[in-house]
Amino acid sequence: MSTTRMHRNGISRLTILIAALVVVLVAVIVVTALQDARKKTPGTSTPTGPSTLGTGYVVRPFSASDLNGRIVDNTFFARQRLTMVNVWGTFCGPCIREMPDLAQLPAKFPSADFAILGVIADTPDAANEATARQLTGSTGVTYANVIPDRSIMTEMLADVSVVPTTFFVDHTGTVVGEVLTGSRTKAQWMSVIQGMLANLPAGS
Repeated sequence: MSTTRMHRNGISRLTILIAALVVVLVAVIVVTALQDARKKTPGTSTPTGPSTLGTGYVVRPFSASDLNGRIVDNTFFARQRLTMVNVWGTFCGPCIREMPDLAQLPAKFPSADFAILGVIADTPDAANEATARQLTGSTGVTYANVIPDRSIMTEMLADVSVVPTTFFVDHTGTVVGEVLTGSRTKAQWMSVIQGMLANLPAGS
C-alpha cells in the first residue's frame, strides 16, 4: 500500500471518528434537553426543600378525587393551619382500628386550625374503593379520603413503605414535624396535634 493511500485511509478513519463523536454529543444534548423539558412546565416553578418526605418537604401539586367524587388539590392545606395526612390501606388492621378515633379528632379543634386528609394507598382499584367507602361509613369517618393520582403515587407516597403513615402539613403545603408510622389512640393523637399547633409560627 502506498504512503498516499495510507494517508488517505488515516484521514478517512479520523473523519469517521470525529463524525461519530459529534453524533453522540448531539444525542446527549438532545436527551438532556428533553429531560429538562419534562421536569419543568412553563409557568410553574420547581418546588424547593427536601426531595424526600420529611420536615420541610413541600407537597407537590396534585389533583385527586375523594370517595365522594369531589376534587381535592393542594389548596386543601391553605384552609387551616395544620392538616393531618393519614396514609392507610383497606387491608391494614391497625389503620382500620384507629379510624373511629381519627373520626372524632376534627371536632376537637376549630376548623381554621385543623383538618384531616386521608390517602388510601391501595387505590385506585374498584374493589378497594368500594371497601374504603364501607370502612369510612362504618367507622364514622367524614373527612376527605382521596384516591391517589399519579403525583401522589410518585411523589408523596414514594417514601411511604408502611401503613398507617401519618404526617402533618402547614397552610403553605410544607411538611412540619416528623413522619409517624403506626396507629395511636385518640389521646395520643390529641397530644401530637396540640404540640404541632403550639409549635407553628404565630399568625400561620
